[in-house]
Amino acid sequence: MSCELRIYSKNSQLFVNEMKLYVLGSGTCVPYDRRGSSGYAIKLQKTTILLDCGNGITWKLGKVGIDYLEVDYIFLSHFHPDHTSDLIPFLFATKHTQSKRKKPLHIFGAKGLMKFFSALKEAYREWIVPPELSICEIEEGILEFDDYKLTAKKTVHTESSQAYRIDSEGKSLVYSGDTDYSESLIELARNTDALVIECSAPDEKSKIKGHLAPNEVAQIANQSMARKVIITHLYPICDESNIVSSIREQVEADVIIAEDLMAIEI
Repeated sequence: MSCELRIYSKNSQLFVNEMKLYVLGSGTCVPYDRRGSSGYAIKLQKTTILLDCGNGITWKLGKVGIDYLEVDYIFLSHFHPDHTSDLIPFLFATKHTQSKRKKPLHIFGAKGLMKFFSALKEAYREWIVPPELSICEIEEGILEFDDYKLTAKKTVHTESSQAYRIDSEGKSLVYSGDTDYSESLIELARNTDALVIECSAPDEKSKIKGHLAPNEVAQIANQSMARKVIITHLYPICDESNIVSSIREQVEADVIIAEDLMAIEI
């Protein structure tokens, strides 16, 4: 269970540019039949990545045609339950499935991840510790993998909150996680192909500390010059107010409202 991250160097092999986003959960902690808790899968040429693991994500992977045993890396934006609670069934199924996992699984998060996982292990013991599992804490910075580069930046939500940028073969995607307005997020998302960004309440409602409203999303999108903006982490009130129309009026980029089980070519 040690953090033994293998850093790969690129070789001369040519890859087809391929990055596809699957929205597994576009909602929040609030039970809502339209939207589940946070979770996003990214398929690259050789790698499957999971960004956050809110409740229900494991079975939704199957709904979009992804075998959960093929997930290579999980990156957690922070440790709130609506972003992490399905780690328990995911790891339990991975350990006890009739089909055996054939490759390592790496879970990454900010400082505090080791303590967080130790608490889960204290409760569930070896039932959630499959073979070849590594738990890795990462600070702000860049990690190079076989077919992608990951950049992590702190955001304004909790002490453990981080946004992630994935660059692979000429394509890029940024995931904000939960955040308030953040200069670091703007810099991280500079000229990205896709910005997956939270928006938790309409502008006319009181500001929710640690979260974004439509006008702030528009500012971040415009300042970062992201080419595609995918709005997510939507409370039910956001659908009632049609916040995406407000954002589209302010942003030149293509604006998409995330829906559970949606697939988007990047």
